[in-house]
Amino acid sequence: MKTITQPARATVRPLNPRSADTKFMGDEPTWRVQPVYDRVSQMTIAFNWYNYFYNKKDARDMIVSYLETHGRKNDVRLLRGVPDSAISLTTGWLCRMSLVGLDLTDAEQVRLDNLLAEALDSKPTPVAGKTDTAPARQTIQDRLREKLSECAGELEGLFDDFVVSGAKMSADIKPITIIRGKNVAPQMVNEIAVAWKRKLVEFETVIGGKDSQLAEGYANFSKIQMRGIVKFCEAVINDCGAYVQIKKVDRKPRIAKAISPEKRAAKFKFQAEIADLKIKGLAPANLVDKSEAWLYDSKKRKLIHVVADSHVGTFTIKSNSIIGFSTAESVQKTVRKPADIVKAMQAAGKPAARKIYKDLNTTETQFNGRGTENLVVLKAW
Repeated sequence: MKTITQPARATVRPLNPRSADTKFMGDEPTWRVQPVYDRVSQMTIAFNWYNYFYNKKDARDMIVSYLETHGRKNDVRLLRGVPDSAISLTTGWLCRMSLVGLDLTDAEQVRLDNLLAEALDSKPTPVAGKTDTAPARQTIQDRLREKLSECAGELEGLFDDFVVSGAKMSADIKPITIIRGKNVAPQMVNEIAVAWKRKLVEFETVIGGKDSQLAEGYANFSKIQMRGIVKFCEAVINDCGAYVQIKKVDRKPRIAKAISPEKRAAKFKFQAEIADLKIKGLAPANLVDKSEAWLYDSKKRKLIHVVADSHVGTFTIKSNSIIGFSTAESVQKTVRKPADIVKAMQAAGKPAARKIYKDLNTTETQFNGRGTENLVVLKAW
């Protein structure tokens, strides 16, 4: 593999986190053998190791060591004025990995150089004869980004603990507690979901055996462990969706008058009855503060199962939308014989209604929570 020629390295002492967790996480990777086929997985393990034990202050120190080793004293002085928000953990970890023995490829070296330039450019070049002592103020976006970054790091730490403990999924593993604890902006939480969706695709590819090199990189995990890892990724993605729903429900005045279900549902679009099937639906007010409901879209012939998010407990109506429902469990299927199925649903209880839905042999899709002129409320509990 082609690499950029690096200056001769001085002996660098391995880091000692002074933590009992090194028993499970191992010592700092020192790259005595350069990774080739499993390069991505080995570097991922190293990134996770640094994420687990070290923070932004440590990342800054690692960047300084790298710059000093390469004789870039002017850049070291510039780095002192760079705010913490501009310091990327990835930059620090790559610098450290290079210092302790990893031979960076051309692409990796270019990436590192770009990351360093981006960090250094965040500090304006001092003008001769002019001093500016005013500290750089963090914007609201900077603070929100910092919370997002911290949350992403803690989720990675949770994942590392999960893998070290055998990759067995359990009810005790709740990514949403980290997301809620960091109070991440709901408009930004999708960035976390997107990152874990990419991981999910990679792990599913490994299970499917479609990429021999990728499979070799994860050969130290059994198929049962890989399935557990996939479930972890799905839990993070689902909890990101649940968090957005929770935030929607939480967005309410501190002191407010009690609003009747009829008033809450006043703007919700629905269809009162289906004349040709002789079916009368319930009023949308019946969907307020409920945990489960069945709806029917008479135009698209979709039978819809609405389930409350487990973290919220009940769903309700806001304007023309149902909020507080589970984005993962609220699904719909096309009905081939509406006259029989819809009437049976109206007469059925909870278990019977679920069985009728399960027996439908059509493709299942997600429900978006929006009301329409063709939406009939069949049942609600």
